[in-house]
Amino acid sequence: MPNRDGTLKAREFLFATEDMALAGLPKSFPQPERRVMWTILQFHYGDPSVHFELQPQVSRGRVELGLHFEGLLENNERWAQRVADNAVPIAGALGPDWELEEWTASWRRLHRVYSFGKLTRGLASDVAADFTLLMMTLQSLVADGVAEFGPSKPQAARAAPSRSERWHRKRARR
Repeated sequence: MPNRDGTLKAREFLFATEDMALAGLPKSFPQPERRVMWTILQFHYGDPSVHFELQPQVSRGRVELGLHFEGLLENNERWAQRVADNAVPIAGALGPDWELEEWTASWRRLHRVYSFGKLTRGLASDVAADFTLLMMTLQSLVADGVAEFGPSKPQAARAAPSRSERWHRKRARR
């Protein structure tokens, strides 16, 4: 339920946008697998490391929407190359506000950012329209890639250093 001024909380915005985006897809459109982590929504088609992601970031006044590649570096590079090889039709469908980037040392993403003063149903509607378009434009590319590449293994997280390792590192810096 929006506040009196029409502002939505981050999760309200997330779910409103999701509902509108899914409602905009044709009934025959393949249903994605869904994952929600507080204010992050991810949809994937058989490979969780390759997913469509929506994330409102209230403290930064921005909403991010994109297709993320968060597997092993070599797999992410193949995915990014697949998107780059199709850049003309993708850009023609999505418009100029999208960027393919090296997000971290190993992760890649095709994304766009929306700035806002307040999270509103109007903004949710605008983002949902782009989310629907993003999925309709890239779902077959993703499905074909998963069939060709196979599911990617997520990048292994480095174990946090033990207490004694941290102590030794601190001591070595002195």
